[in-house]
Amino acid sequence: MRVTSAPFAAALAFCAVVTLATSPASAGTKYQTSLVPDVAGTNPGFSASGSSIKLDDKLMLKGKIKEVVDAAGLRVTTDGVPSADDYSIEVDLSVPATAASGTLVVPFDLKNGNGKFSLDFSADPILTGTASGHGVRVLGVRVKDSSGTVLGGGGFAIK
Repeated sequence: MRVTSAPFAAALAFCAVVTLATSPASAGTKYQTSLVPDVAGTNPGFSASGSSIKLDDKLMLKGKIKEVVDAAGLRVTTDGVPSADDYSIEVDLSVPATAASGTLVVPFDLKNGNGKFSLDFSADPILTGTASGHGVRVLGVRVKDSSGTVLGGGGFAIK
């Protein structure tokens, strides 16, 4: 025998409506990619696992890099202040609507081979003349060591 409870069904329907009504609004646009070494397992280098970068429509760039090693295979620690020993992320951007292009450079420090970086690029000259809805293209992403040597970039690693 099947028993249906009208109050239970009404409560269930109410919960479903409340859940849908309080769901977060859809997220804006973003560009996200893994950071991958040019050649895995070589020194100097870093791990593709856990290394990534994200740019969002709030004009924030954020990311992290894992297990950075020097030429001797030792995990890198930099001095913790902006200086010549910093590593960097470079992101090439273009805005087709304004024909503007340029490179964002984000220096960062490492502690035991790991680092995080962020940049608010809302005031960058690349964005001069842009308006809501304009597309921003990511043309390239590079990871550089303190001497300017490219260690890797944005993409995916083959397993």
